[in-house]
Amino acid sequence: MLHPRLTTLLSCLLVCPCVIFMPLPIAAEPVQDDYQSVIARQERDVLRFLQAFEHVQEQLHPAKFTQLQTDLSQTVGEMFVRLRSELNGLKPPPERQEFHQTWLEAVGLLDTACGIFVRSDQAGFIGAFMQSRAAFTQARYLLYEIRLHTPTLHPYWVLPEAVAHLSKLEKRVPAQQHQVGISHHPSSSNHGAYSLYVPEQYDPQQHWPLIIALHGGGGANDEYLLTWLRPAKSKGYIVLAPKSLGPTWAIEKPERDVVSVTSTLMAVRQRYTIDPDRILATGLSDGGTFSYALGASRPHLFGAIAPVAGVLPPWLDMQKATTLPFLIIHGGQDFIFPVAVARLAHATLVENGLKEVTFTELPEWGHAYTYSINETYVLPWFEGLFE
Repeated sequence: MLHPRLTTLLSCLLVCPCVIFMPLPIAAEPVQDDYQSVIARQERDVLRFLQAFEHVQEQLHPAKFTQLQTDLSQTVGEMFVRLRSELNGLKPPPERQEFHQTWLEAVGLLDTACGIFVRSDQAGFIGAFMQSRAAFTQARYLLYEIRLHTPTLHPYWVLPEAVAHLSKLEKRVPAQQHQVGISHHPSSSNHGAYSLYVPEQYDPQQHWPLIIALHGGGGANDEYLLTWLRPAKSKGYIVLAPKSLGPTWAIEKPERDVVSVTSTLMAVRQRYTIDPDRILATGLSDGGTFSYALGASRPHLFGAIAPVAGVLPPWLDMQKATTLPFLIIHGGQDFIFPVAVARLAHATLVENGLKEVTFTELPEWGHAYTYSINETYVLPWFEGLFE
């Protein structure tokens, strides 16, 4: 026998068949994002920090230091606290374990770079810049290793106009056995340590242009290579970033460092197909100064020289380099080498009979890193010489 309440309900349904049962709400457990969704969200944050810290590196100046710290702090906020918290509670799938460890380490290094910079006092800003730059460099090399697994960050490694061709730029030539991408090499009896970037689509059947990128005083080969990675990957250049034999380049007696750099170049040319007419040299600060020495002592090796924020040593004999094109770039706010030294270098080269000397003065720039300068000024000038 049916329960009286059930009998009443069935009667209602027979009289009014439009009655619909609505399921009772069930208390659901909170839904957690899957692993890839969390990483994708973190990629956007990391990209924002990479771009912000590059800007800091390019704009570094004693008069701007406090404002740069404030701007970076406001951009970052509690981002790294949140990223670490998310990662601490995140369990990667088995196939993502190696990626996860690399991502954890990279995020930690970026956090370190940020912390060193924003917590430094005004008196120690140069030291803070160099220490934070070292952590920033290590983090980006880790991120480059996993770039194919980070679709939001992947375009960071090329110029905007090359994003549409990114898959092609990453595609290796079949059966090509040469080492491509980024590699770091120790010093030997013939030369100092160096870093090398070879485009992933390297084809030994083609002749490739090569840029020698010279770090500044107190800098390193691996750090300065990264200022050239985007344009080199986008446009198809090999980049050789040698390390000075001492803490900086031997400017007064350059021959020992000249031999080291040219020996490194010879070793690279033995392994890769280099266009001998498009071996180009550029450098920042002491590296810019040393690029003058390379041009003066070995003009036959180079297609062009582009010193950035450097000084032309008065004891260099530039008479052998009269046919070598030079691009001089200097900041109007340079606090290490006043812009007057670049104006003097330009005048001196012209007086010495050099046939092609271009001088670009950047009124608002100081004495800092050169990402956008390489991309906006140096590379287009190099390319224009060989059109």
